[in-house]
Parts: sequence; C-alpha cells; structure tokens
Amino acid sequence: MSRFKPFMSLAPGARRLPLAGFYFLYFASVGIILPFLPAYLRSLSLSATQVGVLLGLSPAISLLAPHLWGHIADRTGRAARVLTALTLGAALAFSLVATSRTFPALVATMALYACFASSFTPLMDTLTLHHVARTGDSFARVRLFGSVGFIVSTVLFGLFAPGVGPAVVRVPLLLLSALVPWSLLLKDTTAPDRGLHPLAGLRLLRHADMRWLLAGTCLHWMACAPFHGTFSIHVMELGLSTTVVGLVAGLGVLAEVGVMAFYPRLTEARTPRQVLTFAFAASAVRWGGMALTSTAGGLVALAPLHGLTFGAFYVASVAFLTRRVPPELRASGQALFAAVTFGLGGLVGYMSSGAGYDWLGGHRLFAVAAVLEVAAAVFVSRAVSAPAREQGLSTEATG
Repeated sequence: MSRFKPFMSLAPGARRLPLAGFYFLYFASVGIILPFLPAYLRSLSLSATQVGVLLGLSPAISLLAPHLWGHIADRTGRAARVLTALTLGAALAFSLVATSRTFPALVATMALYACFASSFTPLMDTLTLHHVARTGDSFARVRLFGSVGFIVSTVLFGLFAPGVGPAVVRVPLLLLSALVPWSLLLKDTTAPDRGLHPLAGLRLLRHADMRWLLAGTCLHWMACAPFHGTFSIHVMELGLSTTVVGLVAGLGVLAEVGVMAFYPRLTEARTPRQVLTFAFAASAVRWGGMALTSTAGGLVALAPLHGLTFGAFYVASVAFLTRRVPPELRASGQALFAAVTFGLGGLVGYMSSGAGYDWLGGHRLFAVAAVLEVAAAVFVSRAVSAPAREQGLSTEATG
C-alpha cells in the first residue's frame, strides 16, 4: 500500500483543479472589471452620478437573483449545470456591455449581466463545500485561487493595457467566455430535493444566530465600502502618488492569499464566530488607523490587515454557514449570505460612502467605518454556529 501513497497525496490536488480553475478565471475577470471599469465608463462621457448608478446595479440585483438560482440548484441537485447556464448568460450579457455606449443601454446590459454574475460565487462556494465534504480538502485553499487570479489579472492588465480603452471590456469578455467550457468540468454531487419550499432559504432567517451573523457581515461590508469606493480619491486628496493605491491593493490581496493558504492551521483551535469577531475587530483597527494617518507609510503599513478584513472574514463566514445550514439548503444558504452581505451591505455602503466622503471627508468617513466594525464584531459574537440538524433547521426549512 505504501507505494500508492504519493499518488493518493496528489489526488486531492487533481480533483481540486476544475474548482480552482473556475475561481481563477472568474476572479481574473473581476480583477479587471472592478478597478478599471469605472474609468472606462467615465471615458464614455458619463457623469460621476451615472457611473455610480451603474456600479450600484450589481449589489441591488444581488438582493434577489441569488435566491432564485440557489433554490433551483438545491431543488434540482444540479448546481454545476446551473452554473454553466449562468456563465453562458453572463458571457452573452457582457458582450452587450462591451458594445453599449449610452447610459440607458448600459443600465439595461449591466443589469442583465448582474442577473447572472451575481450568483457565481454562492454556487461556486456550494460546489466547493460539497468537494470538501467528499475529499477532506480545505475550502480556503481552493478559494485562494480566486485571489491569485485577481492579483495576476490586475497587475498584468495595469502593466500592459493601453489606458482605459476597449480592452477593459474585451479582456474580461474573453475570460468569461472561457468559463463556459470550463464549467463543464465541474461535477454535481448532491441528490435533488423536489420537496424543497421556494422560501426555504429565507426561512433560515427565523433563527436568531443566522440573523446575528448576517447583521454582522452586512455591517462589515458596509464598513468596507469607503475603502472600495473612495480610497483612491482619498489618496489623491492627501497629495500622495497613485503608486500608494497600487501598493496598498497589492499588499492587501497578498495578505488575503496568505491567510487563506494557512487558514486551517491558524484557526484549528478557533470557532468561526471567534475568527469573525477577531477579523472585524482588526478591521476596526485598520479603518481607525486610516482615519488618523495621512502618510504613504502609514497607509501601506495598514494594508496587510486586508488579510483579515476579507480573507478571514469570507472563509470564516462560509465555515459558519457550513455548520449552521443543512446540506440540502447549502446553495440557498450561500445565496442568502451573498444577498444580505454583498447585496444589501454593498448597496447601502456604496450609496452612502460617496455622499459621506463629500460631507465628512476621508478621515472622518474611515472613523465611521471603524465604529461600524465594532458594532459588527458585537453582533457576530452573539451568533452560535451549532450544527444545523441540532437546531432543527432541516425540517423547518423544507416543506
């Protein structure tokens, strides 16, 4: 038997490849869309308010679309094939974004794109969790390939792209198109649940611990909005170089990859609730530090805390849901998390951070974010990630 051990040790990595590749390709597209699309939209002679409306479409649609696709995935047991349909729809919709030039056309095409793309992550995380349960692999070590894809695409595009021209939409379109055949490598591993109630995912909110968790993660994402939406403006108004923006972003995502890579070892004696509480407290320190510093060195020194702000937060949230949500509702649970955290939290956060920056300025806005993180830490500390079946969620959520 010993001569087979090397092969067996490689098997998990080989089985991880379809999942890792999907994360890499999708977040490589996000690595271009997220930082460069706003400038591209501005180049089409749109106003800053119009650009803000377009960027707010995705979190608004995230309030509804993931519930629909998550329910279909749970009910049919075909999460992988639902994801294939989503990748095809997203690629076709983004091809329309790439050819749109007017504000009304962009509203329609970007809303259509968000109807598909907003559900990628919940379904991908669901498939990964089934893979982890079957093979004993680590969710964090699969998910980190998404962060690697983001870093690679952002850096390479920034180095080689000629400004913010058509390449900003053409390259992501190629990556999204590549996801369609790649998604066929993904396998379904669960049986369909024909008796699943359409509101089964929403019924998870009947339980106090889920409400505490989602209240905390929603507040956390709202607190992150000033960084995601106004950090580059803040840096410019401090009279600092754009290099600071790149250094902070690069160091932050590198720290995120490191946390995900070592997450199983770092947290083996910690519960997801404890990790989340610590991550939100560390984020409060990060935003509080940004409220007090005006130097490049200070901003760069705070950047590695992004490993906790996003890396630890995301993986611990998924770990909490894994314990708390029954397997037959896994996609619905992930969709609910995405809708409340990134949909509601993102929508309120992005809408308020712009106005808040004009009213308070960068330093005071980050101080407000620090206070929100303290509240998020308090909320999530009230949540108890007891096993779902011990809490009776499975029988109450189906019907």
